[in-house]
Amino acid sequence: MSRLSGSPLELRVAGALLAAAGLVFLALGVGRWAAEGGADVVALPAVLAALGVGAGVAVLTGRRAARIVGMVVATVASVLHLLLALGGGAWWARLLSGVLAASQVYVFVLLNTRPARDGADHEEMGAR
Repeated sequence: MSRLSGSPLELRVAGALLAAAGLVFLALGVGRWAAEGGADVVALPAVLAALGVGAGVAVLTGRRAARIVGMVVATVASVLHLLLALGGGAWWARLLSGVLAASQVYVFVLLNTRPARDGADHEEMGAR
């Protein structure tokens, strides 16, 4: 059994959603760049994509500290996506930002469940 398949489902889903949401946000930034112009609209999505992918991979390791980092990244990303969804811009960008905000809130909830907490604690106890 691999280390990844031994981790709780909540950690695997949260890690995948963190990474996927970061990459989708990067694609949204590239789409806005193509539609509106100006390369500055890609800078923030690139940083958030790097944070999301990094936090997603870290959460998949099952460490307690990585779970906390994932919750911080999900919180920052959800607030950012809500600001974009409620602000001005193209309707498709606002809609996608709203969906991404909901996914980040779901990641936060998943990382707060008992199986995710126990799984992270169990992995640390097994590493000692």
